[in-house]
Amino acid sequence: MNGFVFEVKRFAVHDGPGLRTTLFLKGCPLRCPWCQNPEGLHLEPRLWYKEADCLRCGNCVVSCQERALALDERVHIDQAACTLCKRCLDACPTGALLLDAREVSADEAEETLLQDAVFYAEGGGITLSGGEVMAQWPFALELLRRMRARGVDTAIETCLLVKQDVLSRFLGLVDHFIVDIKYFDSAEHRRVLGEGNELILANYRYLVEKGADVLVRTPLIPGYTATEANIRAIARFVRSTDANARYELLNFNPLCRSKYAALEEDYPVSGQPFSAGEMEAFYAILREEGIANIVRE
Repeated sequence: MNGFVFEVKRFAVHDGPGLRTTLFLKGCPLRCPWCQNPEGLHLEPRLWYKEADCLRCGNCVVSCQERALALDERVHIDQAACTLCKRCLDACPTGALLLDAREVSADEAEETLLQDAVFYAEGGGITLSGGEVMAQWPFALELLRRMRARGVDTAIETCLLVKQDVLSRFLGLVDHFIVDIKYFDSAEHRRVLGEGNELILANYRYLVEKGADVLVRTPLIPGYTATEANIRAIARFVRSTDANARYELLNFNPLCRSKYAALEEDYPVSGQPFSAGEMEAFYAILREEGIANIVRE
């Protein structure tokens, strides 16, 4: 069984307990305007451009029989015309063109994850992230089964937009579910992200009912999720579902803007990370809504 992977992060400390190795899987059903990993949105690999490494020699343009590339001050990629023939990769002398992901077998992924197994005994483990893990759920399940057989602690980061019968297969294989709830209002969720959240909220209730270890997270995005009404509504729902729920607010991170520039796409979120004082105001909302287990970054 093969899957598409776009990044491996070693010695991660924010993707579950302890030191972890995080494997990022391609594909996502949502289209969050603020996505930190736009290379993870599409299931199949796409051509990626690193302008800083480009000599502007034009070899790639000449090599492309589909005329998917153009050159002026930078290389422009017509993703719709690109067939991933890889001729441009061979023609580029500096590696400025590359694929944003690679196809790996379950054996290869297992070997990668176990390279850091010496650290897992100290309370760490592996985390599957994305993109969205559930976009490649058969591959994810295979990796989790292998990690379970090795006695490795497992976590997944997920938006829970998946059928419940699929989610049920992860129980017993996942030690920690890290769940993003971005909006409480389903109409707003659909308007901004492209899908409603009824299934997401139902799946969260399901995990709590099954006694799963769950951490809820909400990214604080200026102009989008970071409103008192939204945070208060999510906190109220989480508290009503699980009186002992753990809830984490993720401060806005603007560092992904360079990725959108590489893709020649506009990044629609302006602003900077929230100040310590602003974060405290958000934490106060959680406390007012009865969230006792607030996880801080």
